[in-house]
Amino acid sequence: MNVQEPTEEFNARVRDVVDRWESGDLPFKDALDLMQALEREAREAPHHANQGRVEVLMGVMQGYRANLDASIAHFERARDLFERANNRPRALGCILNLGESYRLKGNFTRARQMFRAAFEGARDVGSIDTQTIAAFNEAQILLSMDHYESARTALDKAYALAQQISTDKTASARVRSYMLAEIPAVQALVAVHFKQLDQAWDYACDALLRARQIDQLLYIGGATRAFGEVLTALGTLPEGADPSFSADPDDYFREALEAYQRIKADGEAARTMYAHALSLKARGRGMSAARKLQQAMIIFTRLGMTDDAAKAARAQMDMLANTGSADTEPGE
Repeated sequence: MNVQEPTEEFNARVRDVVDRWESGDLPFKDALDLMQALEREAREAPHHANQGRVEVLMGVMQGYRANLDASIAHFERARDLFERANNRPRALGCILNLGESYRLKGNFTRARQMFRAAFEGARDVGSIDTQTIAAFNEAQILLSMDHYESARTALDKAYALAQQISTDKTASARVRSYMLAEIPAVQALVAVHFKQLDQAWDYACDALLRARQIDQLLYIGGATRAFGEVLTALGTLPEGADPSFSADPDDYFREALEAYQRIKADGEAARTMYAHALSLKARGRGMSAARKLQQAMIIFTRLGMTDDAAKAARAQMDMLANTGSADTEPGE
C-alpha cells in the first residue's frame, strides 16, 4: 500500500507562510488567505497529503488564535485526508493536535485520551517526534490539574525523547529545536512550585537562550513569560547573572505579551496577562493585578478557554477577599 507524503516543494511553500507569520512578518489574515489558496491548489490537483498538510497548519494557526472550533475542524479534515493517503504517522500527528485543542478548551479527559493514543501509535511506527510532543502536551495537562510531580516526570520523559530526535531531516530538526526550547520553560515553572529556585533559574535561562536562537515569536513569548515567573519567585537576579538581564519581571511579561500580540495568539496573550497578574499580586501591587486578571478573564471567556477562565475567576475572588494589598505603583 503506497504511502503518500506532502511534496517537498509544496511543504516548503506552506512552511514559509507559517514561518513568516510566526516571526511577525506576515499578518494573520494575509497568512490565512495564502494558506486557503494553497489548500484549493492541493484539492484541485488532487493531492491528499498536500491538502492534509495545509489543513494541519491552518489548524495550528487557528489554535494559537484560540479559535478552537475552527482548529478542531481543520485537524479532523487533515486526519481524514492523511488516512486516505495511507499516511499513519501524519494521521497520528492530527490526533495529537486534536488533543491539544481539547486541552485548550479545558476538556482534559478527552485531551489525555488523544495524547495517549498518539503516543502509543507513534511508538508503534517509531516516530520520536510525535512521542515527544505527546509527552510534553500531557505534562501541560497535568500541570493545569496541579499534578506537579506527575508533570515533572512527563516533562523529563519529553526532554529525553527530544534529545533523541534525529537532525537528519529538516522537519525533525525543527521539532527538536522547538521542543528543547519549550520544555525547559515549563520545567522552570514546575521547579518554582517545588521551591527549587536555582534549578528554575537554569531552566529559564536555557529556554530563553534557545528561544532567542530560534527567533520565532511563539517561542520567545513562552520563554520570556516563564522567565518573568521565575524572576518573581527569586525576587532579584541571582549572583553572577548575565548583566544584560533586567531585574524587573514586568519587562519579561511585557515582552511576552508583545510577542503574542504581534502574531495575534490571543489565548497565549491572555495567559501572559494572567501570569503577570499573579506576579504583580506577589509583589504587593494588588490593583494592577486585579486589572490584569479582569482583562485575562474576559479574553478566556470570549475564546471558550473554560479552565483558564475559571482559574482567573478564582484568582480574582481571592484578590477581592484580600483587598488589603495596596497598589502604590503606577498602573500597567
